[in-house]
Amino acid sequence: MYPIRFEPIYQTYVWGGDRIASQFQRKVDQPKVAESWELSDREEGMSVVLNGPLKGKTLHQLVKEMKEDLLGVGQSFDRFPLLTKIIDAKENLSIQVHPDQIAAPSLQGEPKAEMWFMLDEGTVLAGLKDGVDEKQLKSAIAENQAEECLQKWELKKGESVNIPGGRVHAICAGSLIYEVQQNSNTTYRLYDWGRPRQLHLKEGFAAIRWDDKNVPKITPRHISSDMHHQLVLIVSTPFFLVERIDVFDQHHLGQIPKSFQIFFCLEGDGQIEVDGHKEPFRPGMTYLVPAAAKSIDFHGRCQALRVRLP
Repeated sequence: MYPIRFEPIYQTYVWGGDRIASQFQRKVDQPKVAESWELSDREEGMSVVLNGPLKGKTLHQLVKEMKEDLLGVGQSFDRFPLLTKIIDAKENLSIQVHPDQIAAPSLQGEPKAEMWFMLDEGTVLAGLKDGVDEKQLKSAIAENQAEECLQKWELKKGESVNIPGGRVHAICAGSLIYEVQQNSNTTYRLYDWGRPRQLHLKEGFAAIRWDDKNVPKITPRHISSDMHHQLVLIVSTPFFLVERIDVFDQHHLGQIPKSFQIFFCLEGDGQIEVDGHKEPFRPGMTYLVPAAAKSIDFHGRCQALRVRLP
């Protein structure tokens, strides 16, 4: 096994900017990039291996061929279960909602829970304000005041927000975000700031969890630390777990037989070593480590997000 790197898939939505190219020193052909899909097993954006013996294979091929060696002992998925991306919002994204596991089947959509990790300071809308009901939200949308119904969060670099299915949300202009989500592309737009794009009010209102009272902003929890590392739990959901690992010089991670591990470099300059195979580890790089890997080591001073199954 070795640390597998993939070709980014760039999406050029109307609200995108140029920070993904400039901040992570990437050569991007398009002048405006809204999202970089770092790890995706979808027909409309399929990850292809960039390095090592598996170079040229798609993520979907790896799922089918490697099975539990990639996904984890006891894990069985038709497609890779998660999608990770970098989002550059030069303009506001639509106010939207995704269906949860309960609503998705009746709406013929895919369930989608996600979380946002701020790569710089920014602003998001997440969760309805107390007391907002269906009638009030519909009225606010009609009067072009939908944002007045949502909680506004001014976030610092390194802070995070949880967006389970059914929670109304939007990313605001100027935000640069790393997103982890279920493998889904079902989005119901409720309001789009006057842009002439299709709205999905019937499906969206059916998907909203009106009883959602949990606080969207995440409080991280310290897990462990020593002279060489610090491990912080960012969020744990039924679909994924996200941690931050601060490596001060070198750090060994144990095998997790029941899950693959995804590593995204936030800061620093180092190396990731898997079963004796080394790769550079610099800001903006994403690696997928198969569950069957025996050892994972980091060398150098760096900060990473680790994403895995719970």
